[in-house]
Amino acid sequence: MSEGNATWIPITKAEGERHIPSSDQLPDAFDSLYDRHGLLPFAPGNDPSSCKLLVKNSNIIPQCIEAYRRNIAGYGIALEYLPGESDKTAKEEWDRAERFLETCNLEDSPDEIVAQLIEDLESTGMANVEVAWPTGSEFPTIFRMDPKHVRCTKESDRVAIRRKRRISSTKQVEEFTQEIYARRYAMKRGTSVVWFRLFGTDGDENQIIPLKIGNDGPYGEPRWFGNAPGVIGSREAEELNVSYFSNGRMLSMILTVTNGRLTKQSIELLKNVKGSQSQGGILYLEAIGEETGGILDEKVEKVAIKLDKLNDLLQQDALFLEYGKEKKADILSAFRLPPILVGQSSDYNRATAQAALQFAEEQVFEPYRKWIMNEVFNKRLFPAMEIFRVRAVLRGPNIIDPADRRAMLDFIADRGIMLVRDLIPIAEDVLGTTIDESKYDPKYLDTPIAQIASSQPALLDPESDDDTDDLQNRVATIAKRLLKRSEAEVGVHV
Repeated sequence: MSEGNATWIPITKAEGERHIPSSDQLPDAFDSLYDRHGLLPFAPGNDPSSCKLLVKNSNIIPQCIEAYRRNIAGYGIALEYLPGESDKTAKEEWDRAERFLETCNLEDSPDEIVAQLIEDLESTGMANVEVAWPTGSEFPTIFRMDPKHVRCTKESDRVAIRRKRRISSTKQVEEFTQEIYARRYAMKRGTSVVWFRLFGTDGDENQIIPLKIGNDGPYGEPRWFGNAPGVIGSREAEELNVSYFSNGRMLSMILTVTNGRLTKQSIELLKNVKGSQSQGGILYLEAIGEETGGILDEKVEKVAIKLDKLNDLLQQDALFLEYGKEKKADILSAFRLPPILVGQSSDYNRATAQAALQFAEEQVFEPYRKWIMNEVFNKRLFPAMEIFRVRAVLRGPNIIDPADRRAMLDFIADRGIMLVRDLIPIAEDVLGTTIDESKYDPKYLDTPIAQIASSQPALLDPESDDDTDDLQNRVATIAKRLLKRSEAEVGVHV
């Protein structure tokens, strides 16, 4: 370019590069059905399809959702008797609940369905369970409903719900009726709309159990939605860095031509000098000097070409690295997850990792397990099947501080509180088997460990090959030795 006639030479992107969208408002399958059926639309950008697109484009939310899935529903479902109940009072209900859990869905197990609901809740802020009660069937069938295919109406219908509850003080089952304003729910299947009624209300339609995060409005909102700008910003920053690595630095130099101009061929050459094809080559530029003087005195000025590097003004590595770290921290805070649960564990040691996992278990995962199991099974499905004395729970991990466990076992063993019977669960866990207590003499099972250990010191021999630093291993060793001795006495195999 010449002085007084500056020219911008555009540098195009490499061929074949495509832009990855960060956030798009996707088409709504219910677009023509809202007014016709009185359905309520989602707030702009908060519909399930858009939320799932944001999750897909995030570099941290999928890991957080996977951590929720694995830690909340990954240990399976179990049954428990309510306080005061046992095989003597509620064995029939236990058997019915067990059979329901095994047959409620022939393709997905209940814990898999719960995991799907958790993923829907954390991705879109809402999840729905379809409850279909086949004619003549003792138990219902449950299905997970995709949130992007479900909409609801206003709370315009006043209906009565009837629920049976077990009263803790009397242990009796009573029926209660309340009137509420209920919504109707529509699910689009292909080109048709299928209607659902709220679970527990009267009608001929299939029932739905809606779940959502938050109480503001008819639909839920994912817990990370307040950080949606950060999700988009992080994605845009990563796309900018991808563009940087694909196309190199933008405006890496200024080329100044004094007293002349570049030829057309030189300008075209500059446009194409880019990428791997330009490496190791020699760039030859041709410039034409400015003519001065009159007609009879033609004179051409001396041309000067100057290149000024701008590398010092540009990034040395990727852009917005600190911004990305801060946005990840914001998302983790929204999920209330320690970084170690999403694979960011470089600055953890055993003690801090143990504390972080225990915090997440007590403050996040365990309350979530109780909430979702109560909302789906214990407060709705089980009472509808006349199951009141048994509840379904999601199992959790055993997170016990080794020092606390050692001190507890030491205390109860030394004071004669721990019996041989108490060692059986430990032995089952170590041996990976189930031990039938009925094969052993009750008097033997009720013998305190301290009494046996004092009469047979070899059972607690510190010179043995066992790891004496871990009292649980020592107790397990005692359990195996005692059970083997008892096995020889009764002549049975454990």
